[in-house]
Amino acid sequence: MAETLIAAGYFELRLADSGHTIAKLAAPGVEGYVLGRLDSGSTYVPDIDLSAYEALDHGISRRHAALVRFHDRLHVVDLSSVNGTFLDGQRLKPDKPYPLQVNVTLRIGSLNLSLIKID
Repeated sequence: MAETLIAAGYFELRLADSGHTIAKLAAPGVEGYVLGRLDSGSTYVPDIDLSAYEALDHGISRRHAALVRFHDRLHVVDLSSVNGTFLDGQRLKPDKPYPLQVNVTLRIGSLNLSLIKID
């Protein structure tokens, strides 16, 4: 079984295809980080805004998924998104934490991401 990421230190969220860094993050605390996009019809602002990466075209919801700490490990939770959140091609059930493992591809909508531990 692959190693799960311990929720400590710092991480980079990157585009999986190019390696471009989207955000540098401290390990999530109690609140976690919401990944999503801005929408002109809403005042909601996600913690990690993916609008600059053609989020709407990729089917990313305003509140799509969250990176959270659960049992001292890094997890992802689909926030009942329309187009789904996937780990290595497997669609996640909404509102359930799934552990993030080393070298796993996280797909939200059709945007492929990776999370890299940097310290």
